[in-house]
Amino acid sequence: MKFTKFTIKNFKGIENLTLDFTKHPQGKIFPLVGLNESGKTTILEAIDLFQNEIENGREHEMIHKRKKGKFNGSIEIAATLQLEDQDKTFIRNFLRRKRLEMQDDIEEITITKIYFFLDSDYKEFLSEWHIPLMVKTSQRKDFINLHKGYKDHWSKLVKEMEDKYIPHILYFENFLFDFPEKIYLTTPDNAVTETDNQTQKEYREVLDDILSSVDPDYNFRKHILQRLESSSTSDREAVTQVLNEMSQKLNDVIVTPWKNILKDSAEITIEVKNSQDSNGHFLEFKIKQGAESFNIGERSLGFKWFFGFLLFTEFRTQRKVEKGEYIFLFDEPASNLHPAAQQALLNCFTNLAEKSKIIYSTHSHYLLIPKLLLTAFVVIDSGKKQNENGEMIWKDYSQNITAQPYRYFVSITSDSDDMHYQPLLDCLEYVENPFANNDNIVFLEGKYDYYMFQWIREKFFLGEDYNFNFRPGGGAGKFENIFCEYLATNKKFVAIFDADSAGKREKDRYLDSVSVELEKNIFTLEDVKSSFKGFQIEKLFFVSNKTDDRLIIQKKVFSNDKRYNKGRFNKAVQEIFINKAEIILTRTTQKNFKAVFDFIQQKFNDLS
Repeated sequence: MKFTKFTIKNFKGIENLTLDFTKHPQGKIFPLVGLNESGKTTILEAIDLFQNEIENGREHEMIHKRKKGKFNGSIEIAATLQLEDQDKTFIRNFLRRKRLEMQDDIEEITITKIYFFLDSDYKEFLSEWHIPLMVKTSQRKDFINLHKGYKDHWSKLVKEMEDKYIPHILYFENFLFDFPEKIYLTTPDNAVTETDNQTQKEYREVLDDILSSVDPDYNFRKHILQRLESSSTSDREAVTQVLNEMSQKLNDVIVTPWKNILKDSAEITIEVKNSQDSNGHFLEFKIKQGAESFNIGERSLGFKWFFGFLLFTEFRTQRKVEKGEYIFLFDEPASNLHPAAQQALLNCFTNLAEKSKIIYSTHSHYLLIPKLLLTAFVVIDSGKKQNENGEMIWKDYSQNITAQPYRYFVSITSDSDDMHYQPLLDCLEYVENPFANNDNIVFLEGKYDYYMFQWIREKFFLGEDYNFNFRPGGGAGKFENIFCEYLATNKKFVAIFDADSAGKREKDRYLDSVSVELEKNIFTLEDVKSSFKGFQIEKLFFVSNKTDDRLIIQKKVFSNDKRYNKGRFNKAVQEIFINKAEIILTRTTQKNFKAVFDFIQQKFNDLS
């Protein structure tokens, strides 16, 4: 199964909030973007609560401060899950064993966790399952709902699905764990507290995760513990080999990307060592640098965070007993990493998302890239009000946390539409670094132009020596301010507009109303190549009436489409771009884009 939607009602500062992951494009990484105190952590806590029920006696903490005096009602967290083939097969087989016939396969189920309160006192917890399953026996003519007609079978089905098929939600507030110096392979007798015992158990599970990533048949009891307890020389040699393989895997997964992030040439290795004391056999992880060996706790905060992040995520996805598509929840990840390292961390997110969904909160623009804006939610607390001095204040604790898909947030933000990214930067109260170099920017009319250009560049021309970066605008007619600013600060930029009448008209208008100097900066596709006369960007994909790459792209997402449709084509480009879907395009399309890229690079060379 896969989680596709969460709906949260009356949880702390959330009145009614929905995170829907099914809208086009369908991604797997979902940033929650907003300033501190906007409510991002509250959203993550609510999603975590869906699977990890709150401790007894703490239920009142879920009530909004304003309602704590007299709250009558319920706090609800609902999740919608999409069924996959193996889930549908399980349901069919279950019903077959009960001698029931199913009318149709079901595509999704909804589970709602409900906490009931009366006068702010917690009264009852209920887990409601909505499974639209219609069944009948061979003797019956009509189908009836399984829940209404066969409650015993319904209860058993729900129990088995909950135990075997609902994916795990894993919430990490941070990764700065107290990493034990010794991981005991058995629980010591009366040697540690219950908390320490639980910690040891968790890290033994991590050992199994690492071993599974080395070889799916490995487990630490059989291939490490039993061999360490053996007096056989061959067993000792075998366990040494297994530990060496674990060390190599840790170096590949953790040290190599860490060195790439730091651009560090120092020789760092992780070694897994075994030893024994009065409490039993244990393993320890050592960080070796030169002739020195260090415990994890002796390294920098950044390294400890990164080590914990990969240890509890990358290796967790190797766990054999797990089911479905994980959801990882990260609260302000990488706050202990410098900006370049934060951006590099996004590559780790991409790898992790191959087997999971990721929801993470951030107020750092370094943890965002244009591709992730397609799936981002902007978190705003509409309960905060401005006083007469323009300061944000609380008004009667009337907190109301909302999460708006970025594309919707942009559509309702009317005062910052010069650039497609500007509403996000305004939301984060971004202040440009005066030392930042913003030269060699290519301005495009809108976000869809950006997705097309960026996708083709990454797909076919990543190794080319093109020294420029694309930026989407809010339309060809909305660049006055940015063009004036770039001219005034002598920054190098190029703008590429469609070669239709609107694109040509806006180019001429800027030359007239801003400056004739822009002749060296603003171009239409017809300036690139005379054969592109009248072209909009999408036409670069058109080959002939017999071969249209636009339809090929569109059918990659909308497989039943027979004709090119601009809106659906644009949505398909977004989804292919964000998911790196494989697709074959004609050489003509590639040549068209290469002509544009070569033209842009030449114009920057001329400006230099």
